[in-house]
Amino acid sequence: MTTIEQKVNIPENRLLRLDLTLPADIPSGEAEVRVVIVPRAPVRHGRKAFAGLAGSLKDSEAFGRDGVELQRGVRDEW
Repeated sequence: MTTIEQKVNIPENRLLRLDLTLPADIPSGEAEVRVVIVPRAPVRHGRKAFAGLAGSLKDSEAFGRDGVELQRGVRDEW
């Protein structure tokens, strides 16, 4: 799996066309493509900026599971 990130501006009509040049190591043929929209939050400074991050990883694949299970998995990698 290859992750490609590209910053875009979403127009008012919400019609977004992507033109990507893929790396040479991606073979031609059928592939599954996922699009994840991550809105950019306005830049904030100070304590409120940090508080705005609370809960942002709750749906994360890596952090969405049991905390003890996550810690054991990280330790087992070492």
